[in-house]
Amino acid sequence: MNMIKRLFSGKSIRRRSLERETAARARRARDHLEKKRDRERTRLARDRARHEISMSRRRTLRVLSPVLFVAAFAIGSQIAPLLVEKVWLQTKFIDRIAVQGAVALTPAAIAASAGALTGLPLSQIDPQQVAEQLVADPWIEAARALRLPSGTLVVRVVEREAIARWQIGGRTDLIDPEGSRFAGAIEPGGPLPTVEGDSVDQGLLPSEALEILEAVAQHASLTRDSNAIRLHLPGLETDAEGILRGSTSGYVLEIGAEGPRALLGRRLFSQRVARLASLLDHDEDAIQAAALIDLRFADRAVLRTESASG
Repeated sequence: MNMIKRLFSGKSIRRRSLERETAARARRARDHLEKKRDRERTRLARDRARHEISMSRRRTLRVLSPVLFVAAFAIGSQIAPLLVEKVWLQTKFIDRIAVQGAVALTPAAIAASAGALTGLPLSQIDPQQVAEQLVADPWIEAARALRLPSGTLVVRVVEREAIARWQIGGRTDLIDPEGSRFAGAIEPGGPLPTVEGDSVDQGLLPSEALEILEAVAQHASLTRDSNAIRLHLPGLETDAEGILRGSTSGYVLEIGAEGPRALLGRRLFSQRVARLASLLDHDEDAIQAAALIDLRFADRAVLRTESASG
């Protein structure tokens, strides 16, 4: 009986051991399978991330490609001319100076003012420096220089306009439309009236004198011989405070070397010059025979045969 019990007990032990071993193999198989699934999920997640990154890069490239193309084209269009310019600046020489805008000055005079540039390499020509050298001439108000690949230097100038001569301080200068005084090295191309006398600002003609000159220019009877027109500025006097001012004697317009002197006073210049022009149109002989024409009255002009001060 004991033998039978021991036999059944041994079998039971072996069965339980086999069951435990089978369960352990099953657990190991499940663990292996789970790890394999985890690795697969990780790989799939990594592949999806790589795909997303790749797609994102492609989308970004599609968006940026036109921008990059435009940027590259812009940079190339900037660099290429510079490279070409550098080459021809070093290999081309100035063989001609083309002057534009010459009126009173001759093109040759303007070219000479620019300096001895013919024969120099374009690379040695500074357009800004050439322009600055040109405006040093009193006749030139503004200037610009441009180098061309052909070897031509184009010089464009704006000349100052002279509307009158001004005799002041023992010298004769020119006056531009703003009344500024400048030293003209040459005679302007045409007759000009002459202004005589001092001004509080010796570099600037009084605005009243500019008004008179403008009024004179509007009447043909006064501009037939502009060289014969002389405008005398009021004399300067010192007031009670010691300040230099124009005297009350007013402006005097002289018509010709042998002609009369018209007293214009200190106001209503346009009306008084117009009245003088009308008198010349209607009776020039009588006007030329007079020594003095007083236009300071509101309703008449007084002609005098002898010089008088007014």
